[in-house]
Amino acid sequence: MKDPYEILGVSKNATDDEIKKAYRALAKKYHPDLNPNNKEMEPKFKEISVAYKLIENKEARDKFEQGIQEEKAATSNRSGTYYNDFQEDGGRYAYHFDGDPEDIFKTFFSGKGEGRGVDLPGQDHHFSMEIDLKDAIVGIEKEILLGDNKRLKIKIPPGITHKEKLRIKNQGAKGIGKGKPGDAYIEILIRPSNLFKINGNNLEIEIPISLDEAVNGGSIKIPTIEETIMMTIPSGANTGTKLRIKEKGMPIKGNGRGDQIVILKVVLPDNPDLAFKEFIKTWSESHPYNPREVG
Repeated sequence: MKDPYEILGVSKNATDDEIKKAYRALAKKYHPDLNPNNKEMEPKFKEISVAYKLIENKEARDKFEQGIQEEKAATSNRSGTYYNDFQEDGGRYAYHFDGDPEDIFKTFFSGKGEGRGVDLPGQDHHFSMEIDLKDAIVGIEKEILLGDNKRLKIKIPPGITHKEKLRIKNQGAKGIGKGKPGDAYIEILIRPSNLFKINGNNLEIEIPISLDEAVNGGSIKIPTIEETIMMTIPSGANTGTKLRIKEKGMPIKGNGRGDQIVILKVVLPDNPDLAFKEFIKTWSESHPYNPREVG
């Protein structure tokens, strides 16, 4: 075991407050509950806790220094081995620990030992939840299973965006001592829609139309998130023509909704018959044009 002053990063002339401040900073940094995915944190944290108990106040420091001097006098041929002995065997002067640093680790943070009063906040927990596009637009109440198998109902507000996070206070890990619990963060993921594409505040949808509807116009059914409506297609529409349905897009927080953009796509019939082909050929010969030519 290293010199406890070196472990805590303080000088041998440090005051009780300076030692406590250094310990608390290191305890917060290396506490296993705050570093759940790092297995190296627990042994480091225990080392810090043991070091602090050895020098936490003047009485502890005096006993620690006295123990070193007695050890050196009794075993002068083993000078310099005190720290190793202490770490491996509990040591002659491990009076705080009953020979087991693990016990003091448990006692110190259970509020039963001399070191009670150390308060650390609980760790935040992170979750993700998938919802449908309609739920993101109109809002919904969903149930989520937290890490401790606790079920919690949460309200997803209208207009939530993809990967936006909701914060639920005090639903994370429990704090240490008087430390407050952490929070739960739920990342909302919007499932891709088969019909709609989000483009900023607008929703886009591609609608196929026939050659007759493209040439002569007409009235067709258009799906929106909430309902199906009738929409007029102007004559002379083409693939790529965009029509707008106002306020049928994504909610704009505090300011209404975006629009739904209908993108038309002219679709020819499958396997057109001879009459159709002859008609198009005759018409094209009398009305020549090349859409690839500009002007």
